Amino acid sequence: MRKARKEALLTAFPEVGQEARRTMAGRGADNFAVMLTQGRELFVRCFHRYSDGSLAERQRYVFAKDGCFRAGLADDGTWQVRREFREPVFHKSSYGYNYDDRYRLIGEDVWRESDMRYSMLDRYGGAAPLDYLHLYCRHPNIEYLMKQGYGGTIRDEAAWSCYCRSTIRVTLDPNIDCRSNDLLRMLGLTRTEFFALRGQEEHYDEYLLWRRQYPGTPPEELLLLARVFHSERGTAERFAAETGLRPARIARYLEAQGVTLRDYSDHIDLCRRLGYDMHDTALSLPHRFAVMHGRLAALAVYKESEAQREAFAAHLAEREALTFRDGALCVRQPRDLGEIVAEGRALCHCVGGYAKRHAEGRLHILFIRRIDAADEPFYTMELSTRGEIVQVRGSRNCAPTPEVAAFVEQYRGHITPLFEKRQKEGETHERDHRI
Repeated sequence: MRKARKEALLTAFPEVGQEARRTMAGRGADNFAVMLTQGRELFVRCFHRYSDGSLAERQRYVFAKDGCFRAGLADDGTWQVRREFREPVFHKSSYGYNYDDRYRLIGEDVWRESDMRYSMLDRYGGAAPLDYLHLYCRHPNIEYLMKQGYGGTIRDEAAWSCYCRSTIRVTLDPNIDCRSNDLLRMLGLTRTEFFALRGQEEHYDEYLLWRRQYPGTPPEELLLLARVFHSERGTAERFAAETGLRPARIARYLEAQGVTLRDYSDHIDLCRRLGYDMHDTALSLPHRFAVMHGRLAALAVYKESEAQREAFAAHLAEREALTFRDGALCVRQPRDLGEIVAEGRALCHCVGGYAKRHAEGRLHILFIRRIDAADEPFYTMELSTRGEIVQVRGSRNCAPTPEVAAFVEQYRGHITPLFEKRQKEGETHERDHRI
């Protein structure tokens, strides 16, 4: 957009109507972006509402067929075109504010009557709609990506501006060739690949990764690897090395059996600990994975050394803080290592293999129980030393029920402040030690 046209548009901003002003009226700090049209251009006026209800206009934007720009207030109170285009900033200074620049759109359907009517803004689900329109002005052919299901190639990314303020930039996947208006050339796909990916466009990036890894491989096989292994090439190579099988064959098996990468990795570890050869397909590709996995977990009896028992006992007191109860459910810690092994046998999963690491304090194994049956295995939870809930598994590795999932979220809220406090105490201790 030429400089003269920008200067002319600065004086053409429409007035904000009464309906929009009523929407912005009220008490409490808030931010608004009002969309307006006058001719074919789309105008946006951004306001900050102070706690007392007064409004202050902070930024202005224009989006048109020949480009876009942002305007800000000069010291003399006039509007001036800014060189940098970014999402709006609503606070003049840091005093009394936490830099919350989130905003509400008012008149959000007005863009349909402007030069932005083909922008597919309604399909953009990110947090920076104005920067998305900025991207559209530079690359109008992103319309094709949105219409064909490749909206996932357009992403929000965190960026940092002055005063260490975090902002959002809308970026385009580097695999996309924006110089072309031909969709296949934009995506770098053949017609066969395009139709193979139809309905599975979310795997586009991963598909290209596997295509680079195994050039000449049929699209259906590459897509299978993308669905199962996603971008974990190292995991696929490790599975292939352990079993002597092609990654595609393993992927086909895992998908058919509904087995996660984590569970299959645990399966390999169990076989190694038991001294079994994973090149035997009866072990690497069992007819019923869950049954075989449960049997191996039951066979993996880990001997408790005196050192392990002492380590287990040393952590008992500190783990007491991880217990919890709410409603009909509770979380309790194991009383001894044997109870962890028994838990795995009862629920037919491999938690017994975690007993040694639990004893050493490298992770936490906790039991989710019904309060009226506190000794009856129900669900098992793995907690990292940083307080992250890694996994929650029931009988034969089943996922939590809605009731258990809701309870786990309550538990997460219970332990988060506990681990934040531990982290701060650890940082203070480390700093004092350095001094």
